[in-house]
Amino acid sequence: MRLNDKLPGRVLMLGGGGLLGTAMIPALEGAGVEVLAPPSGELDVRDLGALRARVAGTRPDLIFNTAAEASVDRAEKDPDHAFQVNGLGAHNAALAAAEAEVPLVHISTDYVFSGVGRRAPYQEHDPTGVPPNHYGRSKLQGELLVRATWPRHFIVRVAALFGPGRRDFVDWVLADASPDKPLTIVADRFVTPTWTEDLARQLLALIETPYFGTYHATGHGPASWFELARSALELSGRDPAGVVAVPDTELPTPPRRAAYTCLDNHLLRMRGLDRMLPWRDALRRHLSGARLEP
Repeated sequence: MRLNDKLPGRVLMLGGGGLLGTAMIPALEGAGVEVLAPPSGELDVRDLGALRARVAGTRPDLIFNTAAEASVDRAEKDPDHAFQVNGLGAHNAALAAAEAEVPLVHISTDYVFSGVGRRAPYQEHDPTGVPPNHYGRSKLQGELLVRATWPRHFIVRVAALFGPGRRDFVDWVLADASPDKPLTIVADRFVTPTWTEDLARQLLALIETPYFGTYHATGHGPASWFELARSALELSGRDPAGVVAVPDTELPTPPRRAAYTCLDNHLLRMRGLDRMLPWRDALRRHLSGARLEP
């Protein structure tokens, strides 16, 4: 039984095995929503025919697209694959939603912004500029195709996800950081870290509404990757000397990454819907094993 009649009765979740899907599926099910989450090996967003057939056969009330090529490094090595999944895959999800006349939730990223000359968090209406890598450009293409295809959409930009169920940046730091052999973490790239449990609760609140459009939904407050790593160690009672700060220029990573892609949940706030926590509070709760009520 659904806890709220404004929520969809049945959701088709694309990419449900990822970090956000791992939090979103139990959040939906806990609210009484039936979730259909075929693995990517069974239903590939790049296959429009298969997607249309699955939607016609299952008749969901909402389609949730979290499927993505999310690795910046892999996207740089194989940009065609990134554009097929992040661009055409998003387009296919929108086409299927339009044909079924059901809303679409499409998850995007802070990497759609160029970050050039920026020192204040981006709001939804700010021009993206040209993203500096293929991952960001492919995700931006996905946004543009969704908007051009089906107006009943929620495009939700998220950033720097951490949460239970899948290995993430915070897990890597806690597993590998040691004062004897510290990790070198970039200190001059800034993001808005986001707890997936917090984000799932926020998305539940959003899909209850008819307020379609593009939203930012991240933890409150900017952080460098070094600050996030050091905070994870400190909040876990670990020696923060397990990480050392380095500038972006000293990292050998091949794809260019923007120096500043912090997001402001402006539209959620204007709608009175912003439920996201400050990122430090969210990280503290995550590390303590806390869960959030819808």
